[in-house]
Amino acid sequence: MSLSPTAWMDGEQNGDRSLAGVPIELYPIALVAASLRLFRLESESYWLDEVVSVTIVTSNAPIELLVSVPGNDPHPPLYYLLLSGWTAIFGTSELATRLLSALVGVATVVVCYGVGRRLFDREVGAIAALLVAVSPFHVWYSQEVRMYNLLALLTVLSFYWFVRLQTAKPRDEGGIRDEIGYAVSTVLLGYTHVFGLFAILAQNAYVFSRPVVRIVPRSRLTLRRWIALQGITAALLLPWVVRLLRRTIAAHGGEASNVSWIPLPTAETVRETFAAYLGGYLFGESFPFLVSLVVVGCLVLALSGDRGTATAAADRQDSPVNAVYLTLLWLVVPILVPIALSHVVTPIFVDRYSIGASLAFFLLIAVGVRTISRSSLRFVVIGVLLVALVAPLPTYYQADQKEQWREAAADVEATADGDDVVLVSRPFAERPFGYYVDRSDVTTVRIPPDASTDEIRGAVDGHDDVWIVLSYTDSSTDRRISQAVASHDEYRGPVEERQYNGITVVRFERTAAEGETDADAEPSIAVGDRDRSNRRLIR
Repeated sequence: MSLSPTAWMDGEQNGDRSLAGVPIELYPIALVAASLRLFRLESESYWLDEVVSVTIVTSNAPIELLVSVPGNDPHPPLYYLLLSGWTAIFGTSELATRLLSALVGVATVVVCYGVGRRLFDREVGAIAALLVAVSPFHVWYSQEVRMYNLLALLTVLSFYWFVRLQTAKPRDEGGIRDEIGYAVSTVLLGYTHVFGLFAILAQNAYVFSRPVVRIVPRSRLTLRRWIALQGITAALLLPWVVRLLRRTIAAHGGEASNVSWIPLPTAETVRETFAAYLGGYLFGESFPFLVSLVVVGCLVLALSGDRGTATAAADRQDSPVNAVYLTLLWLVVPILVPIALSHVVTPIFVDRYSIGASLAFFLLIAVGVRTISRSSLRFVVIGVLLVALVAPLPTYYQADQKEQWREAAADVEATADGDDVVLVSRPFAERPFGYYVDRSDVTTVRIPPDASTDEIRGAVDGHDDVWIVLSYTDSSTDRRISQAVASHDEYRGPVEERQYNGITVVRFERTAAEGETDADAEPSIAVGDRDRSNRRLIR
């Protein structure tokens, strides 16, 4: 049986069971990953950021995505270019666009297996891949039209080639292939998300710490070879890095920033990030203590394992890689460095931006499980982890997780007439609401959060019913906008209020004209049965 040129993600022919060159255990893991990512993929409407992704690629030519869009959007252009080509072939439906993220998510699981197997052994690779496959965090972003799963895939690909560089001879055929694979995957990583740069920083921290950290063994990757490779990578990333630095300097100088919504991270942010990796945002405030204890125990075992008795192949004395140390840097650098920069420059850390680091988190957990000597206890720990990760998924699939703009817009369209007016709160409601509204005969007015009472009342003059669509506004702003319409002499209400998971739609009715009766027009409040207003939004 022949294997691929890399002996299928470096699982050399050593008697391991495989089918068509692919390890037999990877088939069910990939099947689970695909099933969870494809299930109900199109069931929910786009939320705000997904609408941004779709409208960017449909309203800009590829050359504009490469040159113009990065000046306004905080993210590099690679994902938008990829999505643009994808939508040109498959369309812009929720199913079509999310399918790209789902497939990337499955590929991430597969490559994670390969990296775990290369760094440690087959069992660590399988455990880590299985945990990523069922992780609610990864399932969530595999069903979203954003670049986060591409960030995860390219991060793990970059580390895969980085590990191969530690063992490949510089001038043989394999060494050249490894250098090309590393350069291509790392440059693409840098053009996917700014947090890709922190993954590259972690790799450099590993290489340059070798002379001073005794636990790092001597590698075939020389400093001269590494510096040359980093020079090529930096030159290819230079256009984006220069633009990023200019934007950072401008924001630090007081100019408006498109990341101003990000809060300043605290020590609690770190805990919440690790909890998010395990699906904690779906558990809410009742994240199981037992699961936390098991995870912490696995991490402690991974970090304190005896090198002399370690079962991980890469921790042998003759290995050119200290796998645990490398994986630890992979985990902590993309979390702690941006948190530190957030306090020095401007807040930039969001848990989903560190999705690449979450793969190292699951790898270390898998290493901890592997170090448990009793196989029966290992199966118990794996069972606890799987149950904990799978437990939130029924809630994830059954309850609305995104703002239901499709449903909100459809209900307004079905009820409003041509003489009505729709007030849409700026800046976050106008784009997704407008994306799903097809009627051009209903007037839509965008109301900024600081609009005065006179401005709001002037916007509704001369119309029949008034519809107010509110999202991402605080309760005081909601009340002020509603009260401005209610104080208008020609309107009464609200006569109807509906909730659509993070969206509030309020209707005011025009009062009866002189001579008409209004005995049968008593105000009423109807709250829609889709109310998910207590859901915690993590976007």
